[in-house]
Amino acid sequence: MGNAKSGEGSKDAEVAEVDHWIYGVVPGIGYTTKAFSHGLDAGLYDPYLRGHYTPIRASTAQTTETLVDLHMMHPIRAGQEVLLSRISRGVPDEAGRPTFANHTVVVPTNALRSGRITLDAVYRAIEGFERESADVMGEVGLLRIPVRSEEEGALNLGSGIHKHLTFPALETLATRMMAEPGGRTLLLCRNTTADARNKTLHLVVELLGLACGLPLLTAISDAPRASALNFFNLVVAPRGVRADSTWVLLESALSENVLPRVTGRDDVYEMLTATFRQSKDLRSAR
Repeated sequence: MGNAKSGEGSKDAEVAEVDHWIYGVVPGIGYTTKAFSHGLDAGLYDPYLRGHYTPIRASTAQTTETLVDLHMMHPIRAGQEVLLSRISRGVPDEAGRPTFANHTVVVPTNALRSGRITLDAVYRAIEGFERESADVMGEVGLLRIPVRSEEEGALNLGSGIHKHLTFPALETLATRMMAEPGGRTLLLCRNTTADARNKTLHLVVELLGLACGLPLLTAISDAPRASALNFFNLVVAPRGVRADSTWVLLESALSENVLPRVTGRDDVYEMLTATFRQSKDLRSAR
């Protein structure tokens, strides 16, 4: 990550500059890395995404009317960095068929843990870049992400998660992550929008992975195609998917915790309780 420096809009606004690249269709060539920040060797990161750059389900690919807005996360290099990807529709190919694009950003994990950079800010920066440079190809500048100032105070990671998960569901997910770090979980958020699932994924990662310090998981905010399913440890989906016995199904509206607490990790459960309690206090204060 580049050094934070003053933004163009305000001398007091800091930004962080990070590497990024776009994988999508180039007419006449097919799917390839079509744009990348200056000096980046995207091939170094290819092993983490190979085979599921665009893990779109067949039902989505068959129509151009369905909204495509998926978020993926891949921790790399022993958790020192995380790849944050947004998958959306790309430009039609030379035959007019629908295509998809994956815009991936390389973010240092410590920048997220500190709260100076938020997941929401990263994805807003991605969307902003795509609006301004929809057909970009070749070398591009680093992606500029707004940095929270010290005056804004400490970030309450995971605040608002009560709107997306019940407390038993969150506690069960945390317990599973601690008891079986390599386990695969399908978090079922029935009848939700893409935006709601993206937000759910952000809050789960913020609270469990950043605030509680649990290992970051490979994750996606919608059910991928079957051949890509096992690239992930956490899938947030509006409906069930066909999966093997290694997957555990967890309802976001779970009413009772179904797993015994992990001994010696009271710090994690206290963090979950405090986050929910603060949300309740904020609601009653309105």
